[in-house]
Amino acid sequence: MTPIDYRNETFASLEGRLRGQRAAVLAAWREHGPCTTEELAERAGMSILTLRPRTTELVQMGFVRLSGDERSTKGGTYRAASYAETLDHFHTNRREAMDPQLHLEL
Repeated sequence: MTPIDYRNETFASLEGRLRGQRAAVLAAWREHGPCTTEELAERAGMSILTLRPRTTELVQMGFVRLSGDERSTKGGTYRAASYAETLDHFHTNRREAMDPQLHLEL
């Protein structure tokens, strides 16, 4: 999601985006995670070609998180985020999108 998306969204509308394949992938993360995307595809009986892009979207939306040290496995271990973590992710990104001050790192 882009900053403008966070500015224009409410948390309820963000949750409303979880339909179809996104909702199915999130349910699989909640039931079978934490694990790698390959392990989840096998455990949940889903195509990796469906699972990976939906997982990327869910990470960007704050519903799935990278768990542990990514370097310790081939592809990283992911898990479903708690409701509080997802809500915090949303508020943090929304606050940054609403901030009119640009910050330049020197």
